[in-house]
Order: sequence, then structure tokens, then C-alpha cells
Amino acid sequence: MRSEDAVEIVRASLALALPTATAEGVARAAETIIRWGAEDVAEQLNAPLTARMLLDILEVAGVVPQDFDPAEPERFVHGVETAAEYRTWSRTEGMGALAFLPRPPDDPTTPHNPDGSRRPAP
Repeated sequence: MRSEDAVEIVRASLALALPTATAEGVARAAETIIRWGAEDVAEQLNAPLTARMLLDILEVAGVVPQDFDPAEPERFVHGVETAAEYRTWSRTEGMGALAFLPRPPDDPTTPHNPDGSRRPAP
């Protein structure tokens, strides 16, 4: 599949999921999702990272979380509270700065600090 076709499929899905986002915001978010797919980020997603990814997509699309109307609100509210304070995917324009933890062969859910502390490396 051509990357342009993949972006268009994701863009159309995001336009339905994020009706308050601008066309430009939806396009940026779609391109970001396709890039993350090429990075194989789905292989390591857990609940906190999934919540962080959703928040990142909302941020890139220019949608504030309060304007997002999830299909399963109870899961989203819980996800926001427990969203990871780090990423295992590339950062793009529009996303706030957070720690980046490498993916396998390292496990993104374990400490990556040389000092052995339990928090992600900055």
C-alpha cells in the first residue's frame, strides 16, 4: 500500500473520531500515526502507553482532551490519570516534551536509568 493511501485511510478515521479537529490537525495526526506504525510502536503498547499515545494524538490534532468524546468514557478517564510519563515513539511537532525510552531489545516498562532508579530517564 502506498503511504499516501495509508495516510488517507487514517485521516478519514480520525476525522470521524475527532470532529472538533481542523482538517490540518487531522492530517498532521494521520501522518504521525503512520510514522509510528513504521516504527512498530504497537508491539510494545500497554495501558499507560496507549493512554499517552491517545493524548499525543489529541495534542497533535489540536484537540483538548475535554473536547474528545470517547466511545468508552470510563476507559479514557482512567487512561488520562494513568498515562505514561514517557514515550517509546518519536516526538513530533505539537507534542509536549517527555522522556523517551528505547524499545526492544529493551523493555519500555522497566527502568532505563544507569543509577537504577524506577523513573524513566529524562
